[in-house]
Amino acid sequence: MDKSRVGLLILLLSLMAVPAFTQDPYLLNILITTGIWTTSVWGVRVIMSTGQLTLGHAAYMAVGAYASTLLTMKVGLSFWLAFPLAGLISSLVALLIGYPTLRIKGVYFAIITFAFAEIVRLVIVHWPSLLGGYGGIPNVPPPSPIFNISFKSRVPFYYLILALCLVTYLVMLRIDRSRIGKIFASIHESDTLAESIGINIMKYKVTAFCIGCFFAGLSGSFYAHYFNFTSPEFFTVWQSVYCLVFVIVGGAGGVWGPPLGSFFMTLVPELLRVARELEPVIYAVILIAVMFLLPGGLVTLPALLRGKKTH
Repeated sequence: MDKSRVGLLILLLSLMAVPAFTQDPYLLNILITTGIWTTSVWGVRVIMSTGQLTLGHAAYMAVGAYASTLLTMKVGLSFWLAFPLAGLISSLVALLIGYPTLRIKGVYFAIITFAFAEIVRLVIVHWPSLLGGYGGIPNVPPPSPIFNISFKSRVPFYYLILALCLVTYLVMLRIDRSRIGKIFASIHESDTLAESIGINIMKYKVTAFCIGCFFAGLSGSFYAHYFNFTSPEFFTVWQSVYCLVFVIVGGAGGVWGPPLGSFFMTLVPELLRVARELEPVIYAVILIAVMFLLPGGLVTLPALLRGKKTH
């Protein structure tokens, strides 16, 4: 077993053991929130791997959250059915939006995703009869008991988000190491060159977009059932910007970038709660510092430190 697998196993066992040492609701809430962000941010990284910049990822989290909420509260489905369906619905919306818009590159595509996020928010706030409007939808039910495990405390939610992050990590790792991941990277480097050797760049851009939005939908669904509340206040353009910031701070070049960025950028505001109103400024300062000092993100810090020690 190589060092990376041993390290992953040790990390996984350590995370699994956390509730055995502490069940402090505040600490578990930070870890669960980090997991929600991580799942969504991994999706942003997939989209960015084809060279596209998205500013509307929170919209697909909203689609997942509201889809799961309506499926459980209006249709009567179990969370365990609504949860994957929320991801699929977000992915379907991404397909409908992405197919005509992914032909546009760079900042223009980012503007379109920003506009779509605003459209989703406006639909929510102006359809109160179904989506709750500004007030949101309260009393979203928690997941139904499974294997005699009831979700009445944060511990089951912690293990559920840990399982979701593990599955997402394995999927992302598989994508990175597969042929499709190499195609994504080639499109990122030069879509013109990739197209010249016969790669259908639209097909793969849409695929990456749908995969990324699928995981955004899952994270949105988890958010709704964890907090028992769905509100447009969480799914603003700022949340989309934060997703992008988390990727850049953690590092888009490695699978470990999103969890590192999500944990660091979730923890910092908690440590600076007295300056909560300055959160966007704090994020901006951290982003600028990382871009200047660690252009590859936090994921490159160990290699940088090893490099310094060897000289």
